[in-house]
Amino acid sequence: MSDTKAPPASEPDTAETRREIRRLTFRGLLVQAGFNYERYQNLGFWWMMRPLLDKLYPGKAERAAAYQRHLVYFNTHPWLIGPIAGVTAVMERQRANRAENIDDETISSVKIGLMAPLAGIGDSLVFGTLRPILGAVCAAMAVTGNVAGALIFFFGLLAIQFGIRFWTTSAGYHTGVRFFDRISPETIDRIRRGATMVGLAVAGGLVATLLKVQTPWTYTNGHQKIKLQDQLDAVLPAMLPLAVTLLVFVLLRRRVSPVWVLLGTLVVGLVLGYFGVLG
Repeated sequence: MSDTKAPPASEPDTAETRREIRRLTFRGLLVQAGFNYERYQNLGFWWMMRPLLDKLYPGKAERAAAYQRHLVYFNTHPWLIGPIAGVTAVMERQRANRAENIDDETISSVKIGLMAPLAGIGDSLVFGTLRPILGAVCAAMAVTGNVAGALIFFFGLLAIQFGIRFWTTSAGYHTGVRFFDRISPETIDRIRRGATMVGLAVAGGLVATLLKVQTPWTYTNGHQKIKLQDQLDAVLPAMLPLAVTLLVFVLLRRRVSPVWVLLGTLVVGLVLGYFGVLG
């Protein structure tokens, strides 16, 4: 098979670097569009890298090998795919320049080494911290009838996502393989634990402020009627919302379907409300 040998790739200037970072960032928005259960996000990652690969490898054989290199299994948090794409882009450019210490296995190993830790950070930071905090603030506005709560949540989350994607892609691109020096396993573990703690604190605040579970029961002590809810609040404020939350948590941990949990919560709430246990 005939092939065109690729000339050494030139180092990008500042304007070209900015264009490549923007291209990686915007193409990364579609990383979930080609999701499949065999190799997960491999098509999305290949879509991100394709313009750069076409430019670095004009020869058909090398370009096909580069395509195959990025069509293997890949899976990470979609918001934090930027560092992997940035580091990989730098390594592909070095490989195209015939760098001795960069080969196919090295590039694949870097991708595999980064995708799992960044997925853990993304789950804790985005799904466990940033989104619940923004959701709590906006939900508090929405329950009072303020439409801005929904708008701020939608556009705020969009702005945060774009900011994270662009900043992390730029960081990965500019640091290259030195990215590993800045994100050691200890650093990843500290970030993940910190984000998890903040997320749990926010979730606790949401339960106490937005979940309303009260009982109207009263009992008589001598000549005095005492409300059971006042006694419960004196022992532990928001005890009933906490009990309901823990019950749902236990059911989900035991792999009970969320649909059944929702239906069960609805039915139990209606029955207890009808008999006056909950008010």
